[in-house]
Parts: sequence; C-alpha cells; structure tokens
Amino acid sequence: MTQAKILDAIENAPLFQNEPPRALRKQSTPPEPFPVIALGDTLEKAALAIHDKVQAPLAICAQSVLAAATLAVQAYADVMLPIGQKRPISNYWISIAGTGERKTSADNEAIISFEHREEELRISYDFDLIDWKNKTDAFEKQRVDILKDKKFKSLEAKTEALSVLGQSPIAPLTPMLICPEPTFEGLCRLYMNGMPSMGLFSSEGGQFIGGHGMSEDNKLKTSTAISGLWDGKPIKRVRAGDGAVTLAGKRLSMHLMVQPGVAARLLSDKTLLDQGLISRFLITAPESTAGTRFHKIISKQTEHHILNYQHHLLKLLQKPLPLRDGKINELNPRTLTFTDEAATAFYGFCDHIEALLKPGGLMEPIVGLANKLPEHAVRLACVIALIDDINVPYITIDHLTSGIQLAQYYAREALRLVGEAIVPPDILLAERLLNWLHNSWALDVVSLPDIYQRSLNAIHDKATAQRIVSILVDHG
Repeated sequence: MTQAKILDAIENAPLFQNEPPRALRKQSTPPEPFPVIALGDTLEKAALAIHDKVQAPLAICAQSVLAAATLAVQAYADVMLPIGQKRPISNYWISIAGTGERKTSADNEAIISFEHREEELRISYDFDLIDWKNKTDAFEKQRVDILKDKKFKSLEAKTEALSVLGQSPIAPLTPMLICPEPTFEGLCRLYMNGMPSMGLFSSEGGQFIGGHGMSEDNKLKTSTAISGLWDGKPIKRVRAGDGAVTLAGKRLSMHLMVQPGVAARLLSDKTLLDQGLISRFLITAPESTAGTRFHKIISKQTEHHILNYQHHLLKLLQKPLPLRDGKINELNPRTLTFTDEAATAFYGFCDHIEALLKPGGLMEPIVGLANKLPEHAVRLACVIALIDDINVPYITIDHLTSGIQLAQYYAREALRLVGEAIVPPDILLAERLLNWLHNSWALDVVSLPDIYQRSLNAIHDKATAQRIVSILVDHG
C-alpha cells in the first residue's frame, strides 16, 4: 500500500473521522423573570426602582430588597405553622452573578438603612460605654468596701448588703446589625454582647464561603449552627474558657452574593448537602444585563420609591425590640397565625409538593429544598405581611399566595440550576481559555507553555494547563 493510500485510510477510519465540536456544557435554559409583583407594593416598587437606577439584573435587586426586608422584621414575629410548629421568619439567600454585574451597587441601595441605624447605635454606644465604665468602677469600689467593712460581721450580713448593691452594671450592646464574614465563634460572641437580630450579608460572599468558618475543619460545625438558627433553636456552647452558654432568642438572615465558580463549589459540597444547609437557601442566577446598561437620567419617581423604601426600613429598625423580661438581647417575638382560608391553602400546597417528590417526579432532583418549600413560602409570606403592617394579626390567603409564588420561583430556579448554571469550575475555566484562544491568540497553533505562561492568570502552571486543555480536546 502506498503512503498516500495509508494516509487516506487513516483519515477515513472511524476513530479519526472529524467530529464537530461539542458544547462544553448543556445548553442553559433562560431563567424566568423574578415575580416582583408578589413582593407587595413597597418592596416591588423598591426592587424595580433599584433595577432602574443601578441596572443590575432585576432578580438581584429583588433578592437584595427581600433579604433586607426580612432582616428588618425578623425580630418582631415568629409564625405558627398550621401543623402546630412555631418557626422564625428568617431566611437565607444566594445570588449568583459574575464580576461587573453591579451586585454590590444593588445591595448598597437595599441595605443602606442598616448603615444609618448602625451609625445611630454607635453614637449612643459611645456615650453609654463611658457611663457603663464609670458605673462599673463605682460598683466594684462599693463591693470591695462592703467586703472589707467590719460592721458586716456575719456571712448573712455581707450577703444581704451585696444583694442590696445589686448586679454589676450591664455593658451596652455592640452596635452591629450586619456582619459580612464571621466565624461561628465570632457570631456567638456577637450574640452574647450584641444585637439579638443579625444579618450575614456580603456582596463578596466568597469571603465567607472561603473563610475560616467554612474551612474543611470548621465547615460542619458552622453549617450546623447556621441551620439551627434557621430552625429557631438556641445556640448551646460548652467551652473551657466560657463554660456552658445557651444563647436563646436570636435571629439570623443571610444574603450571599457569589460568582458562578464559588457557587459551584458551595452548591456541590457533599458535606453541606448532607447536612441540609443548602436546602435552606433560596437561590437565583439571573442573566447578565451587560451590554444594555446605557447612561440615562434617573427619574424623580425612581428616587422617590428608593427613598420611601429606605425610610420605611429605617423606621422599622428604630422600633423597640420585643425582649424577654429581664433580658437586654433575648428576643420574645409575638406569634403570627393563619386564617382558616390560608391554612387550607397551606395544606393544599404541601400536598402539591409531596406529589411531585415521588420517584421520577419533577421535584425529585431538589428533594431537600422541596421538602422545605411550604415553610419557605410561609416565611416569605410573613415578611411581606409585616412590611405592609408590622402589627398584622395573622397571615391571610393573599399573603400566602404571594409567598407561594416566590417559593415556586425559587424551586424552578433550583431545578434549572441543577446541572446547568451551577457549572464545575474547570468547565468555566475551559470556556475562558477557549475565548482567549479565539480572541487573543493570533497564531494557528499553541503550545502548553504558551497557555500557562501567556494566557489566563488562573492557568499559571503546567498541571492546570494540561487539565484544562484536556477538557477542550475531549470536546473537540
């Protein structure tokens, strides 16, 4: 056989036949629009106005507003589910968007009321701290005098005199409402000495996810504690230094804004999936608005809706907290109940979700979230009700309908994200390298050293380059 015939045979052999390139990942289904109408009048107008001003994806703006609203009202009420279990109304969110999607700008508009309230609290704290130190010094001096005074000869006399003196002055509470990246121990210390209603909010959620509290050694402990707070359980700690401490009456809301690669690691983490933390998150991953964000004059109506929302939240934050008698930072929220019509709708939604959980059912891929979906709907309904009226007596069918609309949106997002938007980091890196090869590399061929020496900063060594290039080769 001549050389030409050999080459022809090789080219036409099944193993070597040209195959068109395969996509690096499954074609993504476009996300559905966020149901802003379900947020109620104040929050809907705020979300749309922030979207108009910042031009970040609407779902990001709506999620920021809803998370901030939850933090503003979570201290004032719990909810009694129709099945007889009392729950907090707190919730946890994750917003997934890449760099440059104006996540931080949207979040700043949504949470600025908390910054104003923290400033008010800091001013009071500075005065109260001086007063506390003076009172503590005077108290300690009197206590020492009683113990040394010879007129109190018996133990009973000294004890009675100390009882009359009373307890040591209580230090003012740490003036912090939002903490971006605490460890579990740091969060516990804040709850011991600070506000009983806190928010773990971060526009750079990777700081928390990649921080000390979520390291391999601490991940299970931190996630279990955060899940317990979602459930409304007291924090119980036993430490050599602090002794046994029970922190009851605490509330936590979370909103983490993360990039797709960080989200992929978090949402595929087996420890967090098995522990149940992931099912407590409500997640959105909207399409980018890049390329549409042209300069425009912000209307007075847009500014009015944002200011109205911010003023409304600040007024809620300035209300006295419902505290347990004799405690300065242990909440004692009132309990919201359901109207009969709303309770019937709750049971109907529970049955609807249960039917979708059978093997092969629509909700089977997100069984963890689906099992909590009715409770998510109730918590969302409570927030919407309390934003409209902080003294609302019960949850109506209208409130619950809004909560169910939102819960169903998050369920559809979760189903979409399974295997689609939550892409393994190496696939994302392969896509970036492919883009670099097409748009930045001018030659017809490229070597491995070219890739790890000249391409993306994330591909900085031979091993990484081989791994990512092998993905591109495998996909043709």
